Amino acid sequence: MKISAVNKFSLIDYPGQVCCILFTPGCNFRCGFCHNSEFVLPEKLERIKNDFIPERAVLNFLEKRIGFLSGVSICGGEPTIHKDLPEFCEKIKKMWYLVKLDTNGRDSEIIKELLDKKLVDYIAMDIKNEIWKFSESAWVKLDEKPYLESIKLIMSSNIDYEFRTTVIKWIHTKKTIENITKYISWAKNYYLQNYKWWNTLDKSFIWESFSKLELLEFKNIWEEYIRHVWIRY
Repeated sequence: MKISAVNKFSLIDYPGQVCCILFTPGCNFRCGFCHNSEFVLPEKLERIKNDFIPERAVLNFLEKRIGFLSGVSICGGEPTIHKDLPEFCEKIKKMWYLVKLDTNGRDSEIIKELLDKKLVDYIAMDIKNEIWKFSESAWVKLDEKPYLESIKLIMSSNIDYEFRTTVIKWIHTKKTIENITKYISWAKNYYLQNYKWWNTLDKSFIWESFSKLELLEFKNIWEEYIRHVWIRY
């Protein structure tokens, strides 16, 4: 498994857990508002590829943190593009860690395998836009059927999960937020993440953020359909 970076300690990335964060290289999206372009763009990955962390070193680190950390959060980039992800998660689970996966949901088959084998305990899936408009946010042409399947798999699982949308003015509107509810109605948790324009993949992607009042208005829409709605401002 390729690991591009490690954040050794976090109290906020995995709800209710003390975790570390493992970043994987590469992504199948090109979202202009992405803040992790160093793990997405091939030309940037080429510059840091010699600094990738060997899997054995990561596992050794986790072995030494047993009893101090309770969870491992795997994000990217996009972790599911790595076909050895299930095998890697299995090694982590054998140390009795809880595993959280951050994903865009594009590879529903990998998600199904992880769920079937009980290799993840929490999934955070991005809902970039209303279905059939994902391509407008991801900046790549997409077949969106796998995303619907991923949503179905996650919502029908017995694990904790969240869906989340990074909301951006001129891309997301009140109508957009309402339409997303058609696909994740009665989900456990939904997070509205306010867009911040610094350090974006596309340097020209300078868009205005929503105000707290506007986000609260979106939250009120969602609370009619979702069990818990949260704002990450």
